[in-house]
Amino acid sequence: MRLGVAVIIGLLVLMSGCSSGDQPKPDWDAAPGIDIPAFATFGWVDEISGSPNTILETQISTALRSEFLKKGYVETSDAPDFLVRYETVELELAKQSNPVSIGIGVGSWGSNVGGSVGTSVGVGGKEEVRLKNRLTVRALDPETSQEVWIGITTTFEQRPNAAEIDRVVAGVMKGFPDKRR
Repeated sequence: MRLGVAVIIGLLVLMSGCSSGDQPKPDWDAAPGIDIPAFATFGWVDEISGSPNTILETQISTALRSEFLKKGYVETSDAPDFLVRYETVELELAKQSNPVSIGIGVGSWGSNVGGSVGTSVGVGGKEEVRLKNRLTVRALDPETSQEVWIGITTTFEQRPNAAEIDRVVAGVMKGFPDKRR
């Protein structure tokens, strides 16, 4: 009996280690030798400095503005220390379901106790296609247009609400350094 319980616990631990989320974590990188915390002001790249065209763009630029202000940077259109640019990319994510399933059971009949482990293998798995967005935020040197920082978010829903946009933008902006005081 103890061996059966140990096998069941072992299988549960093994199966939990195999599961993973389908969303990667935010990622960012800075150009070597650039002292971003020494910057004081930010502005927007020309094509997004005007009014955003879509609700999504409005939500993203509002959330970005809020995050930069929280980090101590001041928005200006007069010679900013760095320019902000962002893009969203629509991704088609295909997720193949696993055709293998494992079942574990414990039970009793009369006075005996038993356990079993069963497996089944299906033929192929179902493919599920979902549309998602990915947000990339860039900080650029205003004189050379060279990228000084880049952040890429996790994927997010095709039609996100404002709270999800705030969460996504805050996640990628964790990698942007606070202004030096």
